[in-house]
Formats: sequence, structure tokens, C-alpha cells
Amino acid sequence: MKRVITAVLCLAIPGLLLLNTWEGYRYNSLSDEVAALEARQSALLEANRDAIGQIAYESSAERIAAKAAGLGLQPLDQSSVIRLRVDSPAATPAAQATMTAAQTTTPAAQAAAPAAAQAAAGARP
Repeated sequence: MKRVITAVLCLAIPGLLLLNTWEGYRYNSLSDEVAALEARQSALLEANRDAIGQIAYESSAERIAAKAAGLGLQPLDQSSVIRLRVDSPAATPAAQATMTAAQTTTPAAQAAAPAAAQAAAGARP
């Protein structure tokens, strides 16, 4: 029995030393990998800051005006702008007459729908 315990201890001690050495090697390799990833993260953050600064510079009003002037564009004179208001098609009387006629089922009512739409369009101010 003492020989078995001695043999187990003689084999366990070098095995434990081997496992300790292997764990130290893994720790060092993972530590190097973490340092490399932190350096990469730092470089990416710096590049991101530079990109944000470039976006802010390119989207500034002065920069856009300079680019437009370089292309030969001029600021628009607001007094020459004509604004049109367009109602939705469902709001016009002609469209409502057409939709009402299309919903009816009699052929006579469907035939009268275009005439009603024209009359409603003509009566519009």
C-alpha cells in the first residue's frame, strides 16, 4: 500500500507541475491576445473619432456652400419660389363622385359616373 501511494505521489507531482506550466503558458498567450485586442480597440476608437469629425466638417453649412459654389450653384432667391398646394385625390369632388359611382352596382349608374365626375370637376372653383 505504501508503494502505491509513493508511486501515485511520484507521478502526481510532475503531472501537477506540467499542468501548472501549461496554465501559465495559456495565461501569457491570452494576456498577449487581450493586449492586442485592446490596442486594436484603441485604434478603432481613434478612427471612429476621426470619421465623426470628418462627417461634422463635411456636413457644415459653410462646407456645403463652398462645394455648391465650386459646382457653379447659387443660393435660391426665395422671392422667385412659387409654392403649390395639391389636395389629395380623395378630397376632390370629382374623385369622390368617381368613387361613389364605382361602388354602385347598376350599369346605368356606372355609365353615369364619368359624366358626374366631369360635372363635379367643372363646378369646382
